[in-house]
Amino acid sequence: MKAVTISVAYLGPEGTFSEEAAQKFLSVTELAGRITSYPTIEACTEAVEDGAADFAVIPLENSLEGSVSITLDILTTSVELRICAEIILDIEHNLLVSSGDLADITKIYSHPQALAQCRPFLRRVLPGAQAIPVFSTAEAAETAAKDGIGSAAISSKRAAERYNLKILAAAIQDGMNRTRFCVLTNRAVSLATPEKTSLLFAVKHAAGSLFRVLQAFAVHNVNLTRIESRPAKSQLGDYIFFVDIDGTTENINVKNALREAGGEAVMLKLLGTYPILL
Repeated sequence: MKAVTISVAYLGPEGTFSEEAAQKFLSVTELAGRITSYPTIEACTEAVEDGAADFAVIPLENSLEGSVSITLDILTTSVELRICAEIILDIEHNLLVSSGDLADITKIYSHPQALAQCRPFLRRVLPGAQAIPVFSTAEAAETAAKDGIGSAAISSKRAAERYNLKILAAAIQDGMNRTRFCVLTNRAVSLATPEKTSLLFAVKHAAGSLFRVLQAFAVHNVNLTRIESRPAKSQLGDYIFFVDIDGTTENINVKNALREAGGEAVMLKLLGTYPILL
């Protein structure tokens, strides 16, 4: 596979943390290829489904703000895409401007997740500034650079260099900030030794239904590292549960747990068995 040139879609424009994750994906796997920016997460995954890209690197979960809802929705509805790897990045958010100082700032651009991750700083230091959500932290930097004095962006050092901005305040996020990116593909690939499995399921409207699905994993000594519910978008009270587990579908305990859980659930979908690329 190393001799094949591949294409990787990421959430752009240049300077996003998604670009950094895409570069890390190529570096760790030693794949020969190029990375291409797309304006939205949906556009990244559509590029894979349409054959314009081989992989999409998109954010899945943040240590401060939780899961990225659009990514969960894509994993729920796509019939082609599966997770083939995950990448974890340490995230540092910085307050960037083209000119001026804190007293000049009236508008702050960034991705909604980044704005949320920096909320304590903004409330304390810039309580009167308007927070304006955009599609990516790099777009925020680009916009602040075009606007000039009075506008700021929350973005990366990479974006500061790319758009010729200065850093007024570094590491303004609230506490340890890490983002988990998933690599999606519609191809049969093996990038490294798999370590974990992700799945989703729905249960019946009956007493003990959720307990019986989860009990299947406990009985077979399969560790759940994450469980999260999301509205099924069908009717009020219907939920889909997302689960990550230690182990792969080659493990007999995992196989048995999945078989029993599938028998109790009204729907169970495997999202992928994959490696963690460090």
